[in-house]
Amino acid sequence: MKFSKNNATKNRYLLSCFLFLIGGLPSKSYAVASPDDTIKPYVASSLLYDSNFLRLSDSVDSVAVTGKSDKSEFLKQVAAGLDMDWTISRQHIIVKANVNQNWFQNFSTLDYTGWDTQAQWNWHVRNDLDGEIGYTNTQVLGSFVQLNSLVGNLQNNQRSFANAGYLFHPNGKVKLGVFRVERQFDENSRQFSNNIEDNAEFNLQYLSPTGSIFGVRVLATDGQYPKRQLTANSTQDNAYTRMNYAATWDWQASSKTRIDGHVGYTQQDYANFSASNFSDIIARLNLKWQASDKTSLELSTRREIAQADNRFASFVLTQGVWFSLAWQSSPKIGLTLPMSYQQQQYLGGTGSNTVGSEQQKDNVGSIGLNVMYHPLDSISIGPVLNYEKRDSNNPVASYETKSAGVNLQAAF
Repeated sequence: MKFSKNNATKNRYLLSCFLFLIGGLPSKSYAVASPDDTIKPYVASSLLYDSNFLRLSDSVDSVAVTGKSDKSEFLKQVAAGLDMDWTISRQHIIVKANVNQNWFQNFSTLDYTGWDTQAQWNWHVRNDLDGEIGYTNTQVLGSFVQLNSLVGNLQNNQRSFANAGYLFHPNGKVKLGVFRVERQFDENSRQFSNNIEDNAEFNLQYLSPTGSIFGVRVLATDGQYPKRQLTANSTQDNAYTRMNYAATWDWQASSKTRIDGHVGYTQQDYANFSASNFSDIIARLNLKWQASDKTSLELSTRREIAQADNRFASFVLTQGVWFSLAWQSSPKIGLTLPMSYQQQQYLGGTGSNTVGSEQQKDNVGSIGLNVMYHPLDSISIGPVLNYEKRDSNNPVASYETKSAGVNLQAAF
């Protein structure tokens, strides 16, 4: 919704009433809107059925693990939020806020209130200096893909960041940035995995006249698990450092084709358990092709290392292929067919996810169908279907699940 000078007062009053109803801030917290300000409040709701919500193996007695024979779940969510996009001269300010309530029919102990907030300032000085300063905070129930049990997995994720770029040549740019990522779990048994990472990043880029970007990136990370107390029986460390080196590119191959990604090397060293140190090649290649006015394809191949969400491994090496076909059959109806296949290997720890002396290894495949229907410009309805299967060398980690749901959203 675009707010003009003539109706700004009325719209600010309606927005204040909306914020009051969802527990937001009073209207005096907001500056007077200008013609360049965009404020979009919305409400949303979703219903989801999942045949195996906790990702339990057929070899596992669900009654023993959860106290229930039914592995399925029916999840209901209602949400309200707003998006703000302000442009003040050459400065760009983005503010987003969303609060949601979630109810579970089978595993009601998982009911929770979540949120998703973002504040970001894209700043510009002269023609050769720019950057970003921002903060995000998300409260969400984490996935059970790696937990495979009924435990509290509510987590709070925070990210604060600042960076600056200097255009030292019409085709040359250098960027420096720092950011902190924090993840905290609400459940006492999960706080073992609380994690803080402080990062510093350096980018040197070549900006081609055609709009493509090629560069090199160095990322240094200092990480810690503040809730882990080391003892004589400890199998996992509580601190580490990591270095990432990569060549990056964003190639505008044509008006319809874009290829971006990176290839590099990562090395992680633990503070106390050097036997868990690892290093490997990392890479990502993304291809986006606008085949026609109505059809587009996205293909991504990845070899990446990310945090693992269990007590027995710190990180997981993932390599695989992701594919998505999108078809906009009409201005009101769009369909997306996502598919993926990935191999996962767990790193940086030992425990129940090992098979003999070998770390757990998984093969995961999924296929889905997403439909987006806009009966009106301000209303969207999105049915979703998905099938996922994991085969693992750890029998209790193999699973199969089917899910179906619908998402509804109305913007003001």
